[in-house]
Amino acid sequence: MKGWDGSIFCNAAIAALYALATGQIKRVGILDWDVHHGNGTQAAVENVPNIAFCSIHQSPGYPHTGKSDEHGKFNNVLNLPIAPGSLIQDYCQLFEQKVLPFFKDFQPDILIVSAGYDANQADLLSKINLQPQDYAMLTDYCLKISPRILFGLEGGYELDSLSLSVLETVKQCLKFFVKDA
Repeated sequence: MKGWDGSIFCNAAIAALYALATGQIKRVGILDWDVHHGNGTQAAVENVPNIAFCSIHQSPGYPHTGKSDEHGKFNNVLNLPIAPGSLIQDYCQLFEQKVLPFFKDFQPDILIVSAGYDANQADLLSKINLQPQDYAMLTDYCLKISPRILFGLEGGYELDSLSLSVLETVKQCLKFFVKDA
């Protein structure tokens, strides 16, 4: 089945469409930092003009989708395949040069993050070399896109690095909101 990612529900797409249906949100950004391409999410939103989707994913890697030349019907898709062995510096470069400008041009009212933590070096499912503390940096980039963020846990299979990574994400959000309070 084209576009099916193995999930029963495509949580990020459902949340984005629901946010738009409320009438209070006009533009939704979805960032997928899970190690796998968000093929189901892309298929669900690439023809929706007020949803922008960006996926940073290991390539080559399952599900073997998410080519960088796919842009969606409304130029609202940004796929950023990243090589096995990549480090936080590679992610930072992508955020600075591609992700932030993409979302700055789109100006989402809310950012939904498909927050997979399976790009941790300790997670044997991938060949990416992120450390738990690196997710604080990724979260900081997300907060530059929008302070209105919804994080959805997508992946992470090595429980120690998963829990530490989620903690880094939450701590970074708390730092952001406490300093601005």
